[in-house]
Formats: sequence, structure tokens, C-alpha cells
Amino acid sequence: MRLVLALFLALVALAVAFARRTNALDTRLRRLPLLLGLLALLLAVSSALVVIPAGHVGVVDLFGQVSATTLKSGIRLVNPLARVVTMSVQTQELKESMDVPSKEGLNVQLDVSAMYHLDPERASEIYRTVGANYVDVLFVPQFRSTSRGVTAGYDARSLYTSQREQLADVITQVLRERVGPRGIIVEGTPLRRLTLPKDLTASIEEKLRAELRLVFGVRAMAAPIPGHRVT
Repeated sequence: MRLVLALFLALVALAVAFARRTNALDTRLRRLPLLLGLLALLLAVSSALVVIPAGHVGVVDLFGQVSATTLKSGIRLVNPLARVVTMSVQTQELKESMDVPSKEGLNVQLDVSAMYHLDPERASEIYRTVGANYVDVLFVPQFRSTSRGVTAGYDARSLYTSQREQLADVITQVLRERVGPRGIIVEGTPLRRLTLPKDLTASIEEKLRAELRLVFGVRAMAAPIPGHRVT
């Protein structure tokens, strides 16, 4: 847009200068061609400069031809006819709350986050193959599918007790394998909350209490009686 305006002002300046030579204008307008020419020059130069914010890279798109080289943060000189799309390479968090299946086929409420960022060296590729909205198009569906697929390999009791950290690690690993080759780097997938059906939770807690009572009862029976000496 700035380039078009600069060209327009340059044409106007030429027209005014030509009219000046033919004495068709008042002498008060003799400086107008110079001013218009300078303004056109400034607009033309500014249209070739682009500022890439910190934590972002710029993808250069010239009439559908995407440059393989991305622009780093700072002030960059580009083709004034090109469109520069800025893409964040900062760490981002995607929060999801979803119903996932357990190994027994039970529905479990899972609140999980994904910490990720775009690989700066692959920004042009992912823009060309997926688009600037790669999070909604690629990452979100893969994250949901991975979470549901991984939890289906764990029984509800394991999810409720000791294997939550293992579950998060497996989700991270599988998600990395799926989106890493496309240019998305997964940092981790911490679990925020995992909720089982109330009746199942009560049943698991009762079994855990029974096991604890049994363990402590066996230990008490095995403990020696004070003052009693075995002969």
C-alpha cells in the first residue's frame, strides 16, 4: 500500500514539474514537486523496511512464492512488493479439557497442557504446507488424538494413583514424534487434573484403604512382643 502511494506521489510530482516548466502554475507551487518527490522517496524506502518483533520470525511471501530463508527479529530490508508474515517462536501453552477413555473403556476427565514452540528454521516450511494457523489446523488435532490414544493404554486405577507422570511423559514422546517432523517442538505436556467418575473414585480409595490396613496389620503381627524372648 505504501509503495502504491509512493508511486502515485511520484507521478503527481512529475506532473507538477512538467506544468511548472510550461508556466502553467503559480510561482508559489514551484517547491511542490520537490516536496512530493521527497515524500514519495520516503514512502518507497519505508515500504522496503519491516520490523520483526522479538521472539518472532518473518516469512517472506512474494506473490505465492515463499522464501526458504526466514527473517530474524529486528529491522529488515525486503522486496517492497513482498508480504511478510510474522510467526511467533516463543514458548506457548495450549490448554485442553477433554473426555478420554481408560483401558477398561471408562470416560475420564483429563485437563492437560502442551508447552511448545515453532522451530525457527522450519517456519517457512510450515507456513507453506500448513499455513500461519498451524496450531488449529495441525497441532490441536494431533494433541487431542495423542492424549486419547495414550490414556486408552492405562487402566483407571493406574491413572488415579501412581502412573500420572508416566502418562505425561508418554504423551510428550508420542506428540513429539507426530509434530516434530513438521516443525513444532514440544517441550512437555504437564497434567493439570485427572478426574474419574465419583463411584469409581470411591471404590479405588476404599481398596487402597483396605490394602493399607492389611499391610499395617501384617507388620503389627510380625513385630516382636516387648519383654518376650524367643527360645
